[in-house]
Amino acid sequence: MANNSCPICHHPNRNENRYCTQCGSKLVSENKEGAHLVIMSGNYQKRVVLMKGSNTIGRDDGNLIYFDDNQVSKKHAEILFENDQYWIKDLNSKNGVYLNGKKIDQAERLYNGSILKIGTRILRFEFEKSNEPKFV
Repeated sequence: MANNSCPICHHPNRNENRYCTQCGSKLVSENKEGAHLVIMSGNYQKRVVLMKGSNTIGRDDGNLIYFDDNQVSKKHAEILFENDQYWIKDLNSKNGVYLNGKKIDQAERLYNGSILKIGTRILRFEFEKSNEPKFV
């Protein structure tokens, strides 16, 4: 039974598949916390589920989140899950990572509603937990 939808092309895949049979992208299972990024581009929004551990973002298609954008480095940023919290870290990218409008120079904690700018892309971090503070 196909229950594991591809985060890139939304093709249904079997639960045991690690890569999409349609486009070859890595498949990611939902985690208990439901943490994800909403990639906002004009009227289009795409939701990417984050894994526990390391989630890399960049221009190289080996990243969990891939952007074909010349303002994005091959390995631009990393979102880490540590101690029940998510953190964003710049991986020495050329154009930097912006969190809620400010360029970061060290790992910064992400809160539900945090806004990221990576290259020309705007992303919203969403993480629903009953006791999680929200960015206003």
